[in-house]
Amino acid sequence: MRIVDARAMSISHEDLIAVTESSVYYREKTGETSFSIFRYDEADGTITQINRRVFEDYGISKLFISADRVYFLNETPDRTGVVSTELIAFDYRTGDEEVLTTFEKRGNSTLYWVLADRYFLFLTSFEATDEAWLFDAETSREERIRDERLVGHAGRFRELYLFTTELEGVSYIVCNARLDEFDYYDALESGRISPDDPIDHSEAILICPLDEAVEAVWSKADEIPFDDLIRLQGEGDTVQYLGERDKKLRFAAFIDAANEETVYELAAPDVLHELAVVDWGAYEPIDFTYDDVSSTIFIKVEESMEHTELIDATTGARFLDTAPFERVLDANYFIHESADGRNGGVSIFNLEANERQAFEDAYYTVLDETIVILSTKQL
Repeated sequence: MRIVDARAMSISHEDLIAVTESSVYYREKTGETSFSIFRYDEADGTITQINRRVFEDYGISKLFISADRVYFLNETPDRTGVVSTELIAFDYRTGDEEVLTTFEKRGNSTLYWVLADRYFLFLTSFEATDEAWLFDAETSREERIRDERLVGHAGRFRELYLFTTELEGVSYIVCNARLDEFDYYDALESGRISPDDPIDHSEAILICPLDEAVEAVWSKADEIPFDDLIRLQGEGDTVQYLGERDKKLRFAAFIDAANEETVYELAAPDVLHELAVVDWGAYEPIDFTYDDVSSTIFIKVEESMEHTELIDATTGARFLDTAPFERVLDANYFIHESADGRNGGVSIFNLEANERQAFEDAYYTVLDETIVILSTKQL
């Protein structure tokens, strides 16, 4: 793992595509809608534009990266509100682009998810209506998704946040299902749910084979057949996605009544291995954070002018440093992100080198085993 200072680039974390040993690939926007793909070479500071034409996206512009490809939309609206939209598969190393499909719809479309480099889930918004639909790049088949949970409506499950994984050679969709607090109150006011509905205090981890989910869409089913991996029923109970380690997904389930948190690893489609149990009653934490990079829970238990003590709750490891920090990456980089001052900053202590680096007006993200420092001015 290494550190790359990218504050000079006019990009945010949403624009990063890839980091190699010598280069950073990224999207740079021009105005509100136009963007291009660039490569920055660290050795000599050279910036090279990769794309041969400028792209336009008039909505929520999301990038999906898979191996050397990045997927995004290129939109051309007309005066009647109809938007001609290209789904682009772009090789960011060579600059080659492939138009996987072109469609015309009223309103704005967002590429919401990419599954197995084949299935593309879109959300299209026009005036007060939202529509979710699926496109198969191999067969060019498309179909509206009737499961309203995928467009953020309240239902039997909370709003779905999707992840994909392969278990025993089979592709699965895994969801951290929850409802944003404001979405919940909106759902109450609209009458879609009642105060007695368990949706207001239940969390779940859901799973479904990818093929079954796709078949449910093709057959025009009202709901995608998710099964429960974890379902919590107590008020205040929560499930947190902790990221992936060794190609296995990790989750933390907090039970409010027991004041206890259990860390699970998804080992098989119906098997969760218990990795650690955190008894929050044993701590009087000053602060804590879930680390979705190294799949741990960090608890700050003591802080003074001389030192800060942090515990990795999943392993029991204790860390001491002279300055506050919230994360330990690669067992070497102690990171503190501060909101002090006008724009905040990032402090990183390198344990091996016994060196501390401070970056002003900055925040950080982690990509391709690299700590990338970005400017807060782009947020």
